[in-house]
Amino acid sequence: MLLDQTVARGALGTVMLRVTTLHASSALATASYYADYLTKDVTEPAGVWSGAQAAALGLTGDVTVEALTELLSGRDPITGTALGTPLVDRVRADGRTVRAVSGFDATFSAPKSLSVLWALTGDDRFAECHDAAVTAVAGYLERFGATTRIRSNGSRLHPDTKGLTMAAFRQSTSRLDDPQLHTHLIISSKVQTVDGRWLALDARMLMRHQRALGGLYQSVLRAEVTSRFGLTFEAIVNGQAEITGIPAAMLEQFSKRTRQVDIATAAKIVEFVAREGREPSRFERAAMEREASADTRGRKTGHTVTELRPRWIVEAAAHGVTPTSLVSRARDSARDTTRDSARDTLTVAEVIEYLSGRASAWHRLDVVRAICDLTPPRPGINGAEWITGLDRAVDAVLAECVNLDPTDHTSRRGSDGRSVWTEPVANRFTSSVVLEQEQTILDFATHHAAAPSAPSITIEAGAMDCLQTEAASAVAGGDGLVMVVGPAGAGKTTMLAASIADLHTHHRPVYGIAPTGKAAQVLARETGIPADTVAKLLHEWRPDGPGPQ
Repeated sequence: MLLDQTVARGALGTVMLRVTTLHASSALATASYYADYLTKDVTEPAGVWSGAQAAALGLTGDVTVEALTELLSGRDPITGTALGTPLVDRVRADGRTVRAVSGFDATFSAPKSLSVLWALTGDDRFAECHDAAVTAVAGYLERFGATTRIRSNGSRLHPDTKGLTMAAFRQSTSRLDDPQLHTHLIISSKVQTVDGRWLALDARMLMRHQRALGGLYQSVLRAEVTSRFGLTFEAIVNGQAEITGIPAAMLEQFSKRTRQVDIATAAKIVEFVAREGREPSRFERAAMEREASADTRGRKTGHTVTELRPRWIVEAAAHGVTPTSLVSRARDSARDTTRDSARDTLTVAEVIEYLSGRASAWHRLDVVRAICDLTPPRPGINGAEWITGLDRAVDAVLAECVNLDPTDHTSRRGSDGRSVWTEPVANRFTSSVVLEQEQTILDFATHHAAAPSAPSITIEAGAMDCLQTEAASAVAGGDGLVMVVGPAGAGKTTMLAASIADLHTHHRPVYGIAPTGKAAQVLARETGIPADTVAKLLHEWRPDGPGPQ
């Protein structure tokens, strides 16, 4: 049932937001899992419908297995009629089955410190902070991510729809019975256009910007906790922060599931390195984490929160912590943190510099992510007020950016003001500094491209083919700029080795740079030259300095 997971991780390796694709062929099993299996514990709240489209379908109150089954089967939960094209699997010409997508599970997980405070104290206001944050992100997603795609004259339109149909299921424990507040937000893949047609949700906003949405969730949660309890947070790392004053040993004690997945992932990484002779990429590592999570995923024990809370209190006592002392620690730490902290205001220029240091163009949600990551909570500002202020701050940043969208289109979406012919996920903004840098690079390339070519005439071809030899001669020659493009396995490393040997023969120094530290290590290992990252080169190189050491 649960396939195609992608994750956005925060501090301590905790998953802030995990997105799972759901399929129509298993609609009944999926609905039973969420609306029955997860809610058997009477201390867990029932699932609740939300979203503008849910209300339009007459879905209110608690979620039933029957209604959710109909929705995930692509049918109206009230009348049973098909919502547009039926959701059925199809078989490709190569024999592979393409499973019909019925929806998505966006799972939001609270920082462990909040879960521990809720678990030991039994104060449901901590859980309400989590609920408020999930509700805020659901509204944000419906506001900017409820679009669809329509083929038109060989191209595609990307219009807004009437909203989303969502069902939220809040859970409070992990599969190893640790406290872990998290909510499964089930989002239907069926959306209705303003002219009444039922089409498929364009879920790319959810999938591509889940790190921003996860960071938004965390920022609203921090605002709620700070406003309601006056507590403070540690430094924000990868969008997430823990409440100050909660002992790290406590967080570790109640993170058994995380340790279980981490151990299984580490074993997979060791096996990968032994097999491939290299470290896995970021995407390969994420795939291993998903596999490790699935491999170690057991059934819930069925223990209720009422049964587990005495056990949690005993586990905390082993660390010298009681519910009362834990709250006192958090409050004392908050007083010290508030007294010692200097609250500088984040400027528009700082946000743009942060964005342009990471990409040449960006999306509105990239700005949301940046501000949420860089701004600690302010006392007296709750989640709703934070969202309002965030919108103003994002608008202020975008007003100082360069808009890359065409201006001649008249038909525009109401959600983001962009042309209906433009993909909602397309990057829209850049800065004048980025454009100036790009122009400098283009001028440099144009100047050197106009100069006569001066390839090396002393390359040892060896076993290289004619194209490799030509490329090696160009790299080892006197041209100011040489670009070599080739797919994996084309012999680029062999070509580079020949170029470097020729350069050394003529006593010309060679230094390699790569986008990442791992790529630089591979470059150095396979070519025998010193190599480092582009970032380090830019940090160390000065026009009047000695260059990299």
